[in-house]
Amino acid sequence: MTEVKKNHLLIIVAFLLPMIFLGVVLTVSVIPSATLTTNYDFLYATCSDGSGPYSYNCRSYLVNRFHVENGRLVEQPVPADLDSDQDSIPDVQENYRARLFIHNTETNQSREISQQDAEQLELLDLLTSPDGVAVEWDRSGGDDFFFIFGSRSNYGYYLTKGNARQRLELINDSDRYYYGNDLHFLGWLQEP
Repeated sequence: MTEVKKNHLLIIVAFLLPMIFLGVVLTVSVIPSATLTTNYDFLYATCSDGSGPYSYNCRSYLVNRFHVENGRLVEQPVPADLDSDQDSIPDVQENYRARLFIHNTETNQSREISQQDAEQLELLDLLTSPDGVAVEWDRSGGDDFFFIFGSRSNYGYYLTKGNARQRLELINDSDRYYYGNDLHFLGWLQEP
């Protein structure tokens, strides 16, 4: 091989190796998230405080109002003196509006459900589904390569299993800014 061909080969290898490395890293980090699935849908509650769409104080209210008992959704009466967000205004005077949703994990879409229908569902009172998937809220900074020009932040709820995660498209999720406190995960639906 001539000296010129050796130099060209070295230049080609010098450019290809980093490209191959980046391709492997991207593949290893993207494939687990793309293949994350669960056979279970879930029930969740959201609320607003009547003062606007950007409520961030009412998760405690939801925790006190709804829970799963013996596989069924149960509503508890809210005590008249309960002030779950500790703002000196009792919860019964906060004008909280609770809404219930079923999230279809296959289509990544939610639909509202009446409380009466939700009370008929068979629920698993587990943090993770039987196949090991959890619903978690995450507030993470961006991992932009060009950090000098700024970065983005990702706020929201995700399906997670190990290091894999998939963003959930929940009702009003984009209106929450960086607060994750107006959604209450209630349970996984039993398999049909």
